[in-house]
Amino acid sequence: LTLGNDPTVVSTVTAMLMNSRATYEKYNAPLGIGWMCNPSYHYGPNVDGYEYAYWGTYHRADHLAIGVDRTRAPGGTAYTAQYAEPVAALYDDPAHCPEELLLFFHRVPYDRYLRSGVTLIQHIYYTHFEGVEEVEAMIREWDDLQGTLHPEAYKSVAERLQTQLRDACEWRDVVNTYFCRKTGIPDGKGRKIHT
Repeated sequence: LTLGNDPTVVSTVTAMLMNSRATYEKYNAPLGIGWMCNPSYHYGPNVDGYEYAYWGTYHRADHLAIGVDRTRAPGGTAYTAQYAEPVAALYDDPAHCPEELLLFFHRVPYDRYLRSGVTLIQHIYYTHFEGVEEVEAMIREWDDLQGTLHPEAYKSVAERLQTQLRDACEWRDVVNTYFCRKTGIPDGKGRKIHT
């Protein structure tokens, strides 16, 4: 193993790896909204980056709602028709569609309550703040391993985690500011959003 087999190292690194995708999704694009990144090189936040491209398939956010109706309902794109039943019916129904895909398949008002009991807009804010907090936790966990790893390996990962933290903060600030300005709805916990 590159980092050895110390049980603390193994459990820490395993937890970081197993949770990193969900953490990235939280500060990047929750609920299946799709890309909100810079066109071509896909690095860094640009909420409207692909929104006005000729295919225009991403969030279609306005001041009332976000998402694309890809259902078989009138006005939908019928994208869900490519799935066999009962999957197509599952994706067609916003009440049963898996929430991690909700905004990919449905146009949803910001004030709609999700299964978690918070509104869609608050979920967007909360997950972006949570994503940053989770990266900060990863950094603390990694810092606890200092002295148990080869110094170069420790330093390399520590530097990358700092880059991830900067990126997560940028995503949080850009995305939350965009939606706060777009909707006029503040964060329910009163956290700082650059308006």
